[in-house]
Amino acid sequence: MTDSYSNHATGLLVSMPVTGCRVHADGAVTETEAEIICEKELEISVNGTPAFLLTCTPEHLTELTLGRLCTAGIIRHAEDVEHLFICGEGNIAEVRLREGIGFKAAFAAEPTCCTGNRQYLQGTGGEMPEGLPPASFTPEDVFTLAEHFRKDSALHKSTGGTHSCYIRFGDGSIGSFEDIGRHNALDKAVGAMLLKHEDPGKCMLYTSGRVPADMAEKVIRAGIPVLISKAVPTDRSIRLAEQYGLRLLVRAGTDHFEEMHL
Repeated sequence: MTDSYSNHATGLLVSMPVTGCRVHADGAVTETEAEIICEKELEISVNGTPAFLLTCTPEHLTELTLGRLCTAGIIRHAEDVEHLFICGEGNIAEVRLREGIGFKAAFAAEPTCCTGNRQYLQGTGGEMPEGLPPASFTPEDVFTLAEHFRKDSALHKSTGGTHSCYIRFGDGSIGSFEDIGRHNALDKAVGAMLLKHEDPGKCMLYTSGRVPADMAEKVIRAGIPVLISKAVPTDRSIRLAEQYGLRLLVRAGTDHFEEMHL
């Protein structure tokens, strides 16, 4: 991506305190205080046409935008985006693609996430790749990511209301991203990879969410050969992993993980 991009959505609230009451089985009622997640609707337009409407946690919106374009198959690299503007309220992201990067309109908006996210466009490059590069990792790499998850991420620790996605870059450093939607958290991690100009073949992802087929497809389109989850896969995600060479490691903890086959 060129320097022609700007993110004016700074200082947005990602959580806020609330008060309430707790009703106990014995009939007692006590006052409570809690921290809850704030959410935004981010509309992403591509070359002037609405492409996505995301319900998201309002932080790392540049990464979210780039990552969603990548995992939808519209772009492969940050340089495929000529201009990116995010408004100060965090409601609008305007993207202009460089010449030669195209997309086509979908016939209907389809929900893509439990948060009600909608995708309006499908990239002409949205076809799945022929295959992923061979994965190179050790069990200790997996356990290290699981340990980061065990320690908890900042926003989840205070609210209990987010999914997390951790990305291990080629140099061994780890990035942590959170969102109310597991798809968004993963997209933020992929967007960070693009901004850092990392080789996706040397990266690994750890998600707090389950792995249905659409999550596996995102990772395959991003070119990342290893996806780890603390939860479980579906039959379709296992089939996709076997077809494209994705190492899908599930039920991953700090001292164990599983790799399933059909």
